[in-house]
Amino acid sequence: MPTYFVTEPQERLDIAIEQLRDQMVTLGTEFGFMHPDVQQCSRELDQLLLQYYAIQRKQ
Repeated sequence: MPTYFVTEPQERLDIAIEQLRDQMVTLGTEFGFMHPDVQQCSRELDQLLLQYYAIQRKQ
């Protein structure tokens, strides 16, 4: 298994991803996963995940 060094921006990104994921699940449970607010959270989460993967590729 490769060793990864976590940088401060990556740590902030990890936290933001987890918070947004929790928010999306909460909204999805309350309103249904096709609700516009849930879909917006999903798009934002996708963007954060793309940033995360880009950081991983550089390491």
